[in-house]
This record gives sequence, C-alpha cells and structure tokens, in this order.
Amino acid sequence: MRHCLGALSVVLALAALTTAGQPGADPLVHEHWFEARTAHFHIYSCGSTQAVASLATRLEQFHDAYSMLAGAQAVASPPIIAVAFPDYGAMKPFLPLYQGQPENLAAFFIRGTDENLIVLHLAGSGDDSLQRIFHEYSHLLMRHNAPYWPMWLNEGMAEIYAPFEVVGPFRTCIGKPIEQHLEVLSHTPLMPLSKLFAVTRDSPEYNERQHQGLFYAESWLLTHYLMLGGNPALQAGFRQLTPLLRQGQSPEQAFTNALHTSLPAMQAQLRRYLEQGRFQPLELNVSANLEARRFTYYRGITPAEVCFRLGDELLRIGRTDTAQSYFVQAKKLAPASPLPYEGLGLLAAARGQHEEAVRFLKQAMQRGQVSFLAHFVYAAAKYDLTSPSPNHFARLGKGPAAEIRAELQKSLALMPDFGAAHDLLGFLEMVQGEDLAGAEQHLARAVQLEPENQGYQLSLAQVQLARNDPSAARRTLASLRRPNVDARVRADAEEMLRQLDSPPAR
Repeated sequence: MRHCLGALSVVLALAALTTAGQPGADPLVHEHWFEARTAHFHIYSCGSTQAVASLATRLEQFHDAYSMLAGAQAVASPPIIAVAFPDYGAMKPFLPLYQGQPENLAAFFIRGTDENLIVLHLAGSGDDSLQRIFHEYSHLLMRHNAPYWPMWLNEGMAEIYAPFEVVGPFRTCIGKPIEQHLEVLSHTPLMPLSKLFAVTRDSPEYNERQHQGLFYAESWLLTHYLMLGGNPALQAGFRQLTPLLRQGQSPEQAFTNALHTSLPAMQAQLRRYLEQGRFQPLELNVSANLEARRFTYYRGITPAEVCFRLGDELLRIGRTDTAQSYFVQAKKLAPASPLPYEGLGLLAAARGQHEEAVRFLKQAMQRGQVSFLAHFVYAAAKYDLTSPSPNHFARLGKGPAAEIRAELQKSLALMPDFGAAHDLLGFLEMVQGEDLAGAEQHLARAVQLEPENQGYQLSLAQVQLARNDPSAARRTLASLRRPNVDARVRADAEEMLRQLDSPPAR
C-alpha cells in the first residue's frame, strides 16, 4: 500500500538535512510584523507597507494574467505564503544551506502540497528576484502538463513566463530575452537535441544550481523559437506537441511528428535562430484591468506568531533544529497559543516521530483553532501508528477509523482543494471497504488537484479495481507507463497491469 507520513516530506517540501545552533533573531522577532492578505497571497513582513503593497500587486497581476490566458487550463492551488524580509541581512539566517553555508539567493520559492512558500527580501525584490519567483510559480500554474511534458519543455515554458511584465491595463508581455541564458549560449556550443530531450529529474543538467547552465539556456532557446520565433508552421506544430505527448508518444516521437522535422534539422534551425540574435517578446491581451486597485487586508501579528512563521519557513527548507528553537521560543512567549504546539507537531512528523506529532498536535487542538495542515498531519500520524509494518495498512475498528476520518474531514472543510487530504481520505475509505464510491471520488479529486503527483493515480487504480472496474483501472495505469513517469511508480503500474492481464488462478 503506502506509508502516510512517508509522503510528508513532499507535503512539507522538506530537505533531509539539519543545522545546529540557535537563532540570534530576537530583535527581528520583536520588529513590527504584519500580514498583508490579498485574494491569492498571504504576505508576512516587517518591511515597509508600501514595498509589500507593490510586491502583492506584482504577484496578483501575474496570477490574474496567467489565469485569464490559461482559462479552463488553470489549476487550483492552496494559498501562497510569502515571507518578505526587509533586506538581505535579515533574510540570510533563513536561507537554504548548501555545503553548510546559506545559499546566495535574493529570493526562492518552495512548492508543497499543503502550501507554496515565497521567500525574498524587499530591498532586492526587483526584476531578477521576481523572475525567479515567476519561474517557479509558472511550474505550479502549469502543473497539469507536468506529467506529460519532458524536462526541457517544463523548464523552457517557465523561462518564457519568468520575465513577465504588465505593459498596459489590459496587456502583458512574456518571452523577453534572458541575459544570463544569452551569455551561456554565446560561449557554449548547443548540446544535441537528442541529449536535451533525454534530460530527466535525475540528470546532472537538470539539477544545476541557480538554473544557469546550458540545459536551462537551451531549453529556453528552443521553446522561444517554437513559440515566439515568428514561423507560423512551427507555432502550429508546437500547439500539437502536448496532445501527442498526452497520447503517450515519447518526447522525441511527439516532437518529430508535431513539427514534421528531424532532430538534426531542427538543431540546424535552432543554431541559425541563435546566430540571428532577434528574440522578440510576446504581448498578450487580457480581459480584465491588471492595473485596477486590489483589496488588501492588513493585520498586525504577535511575536509568538512571528516565531511560528519563521519556524515554519525553516522547517520547509530542512533547517529543522533551528526551526525547533523558534517553536520553543513561541511556546515561551505564548504558552496558551496553539501555534507553538502545531509547529512542534509538524516538526515531529517531519522527523518521523509519529507519537510525538500526535501528542503535540492534540495539545494544539486543545488550545484553539489550528490549520488544515495540523488536522491532516494528526490524522496521518494516527493512521501510521496503526500500521503493523511500513507501507501496510489493515482495516481499522470503527472508533479509530472514525477519528482519523473526522480529522481529514476537518482539514478539507478548512481547505477543500487540499489534494493530500483527499488522497488519504480516499485511501482510508478504500482500506475500510465501506464506501468505495466515496473513496474513488476523493482519489479522483486528488489527481485533479495535483496531476503531477503520480502516486495518487496508483491509489485511484487500486480503488477502481476494488470496485470491479478493471477498464477504468487500465486507463488510469496506462497514463503511468510514459517515459517521464517516476521509475518506481512506473514499475508499480506495470506490475498491476501484468496482474490484470494474467489469467485467473484455477
């Protein structure tokens, strides 16, 4: 089956590292922090309200423009949390570590099932910083294509949207040339397209730090040429690429069929496009006024809540020891608040300490309202504690099942678009066997909300088999046989299909 909190590292987007030491951040904690809440963003800052308002406007403009351009293709997501430090010095203790040292970042974006986190400093929130944010935000907004697109197209499209600009009340501009890519391409020969197409999540080229290597530059160049290069035939073929990938064709096969050309021929065209050096951006009309005033709700937050927010940020980048010190500090500042206990519970769950997670989260619930994530993690930890061995679950008694179900329902009442809670509730109902129709509905909703989470589709196929619908299970599993699917998920799908095709035992 599966291990519920084994997926929590994905839910919380945690790295497997810790850092020693205590934060020397008391002066920062006691600055005047506030929350600025817009339609799609919750921004926490102790910087100037004017700078935060400007940041909120840019983020909302990007969200609105993309949603209007994508139309029915737009995908829902949980709220996006932004922590906006006043300057780099204040942000430095909260940066991810690389080889034991804080990375040299002006901004970063952490994607998670439960929350998407932007961290930046207001003194550096210019075009370069926002390009990085818009790149990662594009991945989030385009994730309905993530299961089908090869890595070059995923990264190339994100780089097309990264230099986003509003150029008028109803006009936006994407696809501006990116200087760092042009610099790389000016002194590094293009890699063969066959090699570019072979890059996966595990390839060294994909994991280049800061997105500054040849893979990212050439992915941008190829996407720019096909989408914005001014060749109507190529643009028409490019529009056919995604449908062919969705049909299950390999990246190279879909590309040559959609563009009606070979990879060597396209390589020659791409080299000429680079040599010409004319990279025109694209201006697009949108249906609503992007420069209209937006409602922003402001509220001051207490030092204890500041500690929770800073601890949560550290938890999500894997700096767990430092995160713990902030949650402990919050507990000293406000022992009656649920926030410190929620933070300690989430931390314990991330460390695989399920009993501790249940204990702390129960204390948080006893002290007042907690987040949708706290209810989910409490339910997941309780469920994991019932597992006789890792990744195996048996039917529970009515009482324990009812408690876990109730916590998941509370989580979904607070956040209806929380894919992980739909997935776990559907899995629980499948194992219990009392509401298989409801189980399928929840699992299908999880897949719809997070199409890139391929494990959800395995659970959906399992419940379809439990409902004696092998045809539906085959369709679900067939989508997991594509080359870019995670190797372990693909192997599980292949095994389930082999079992479906095997003659029944006599």
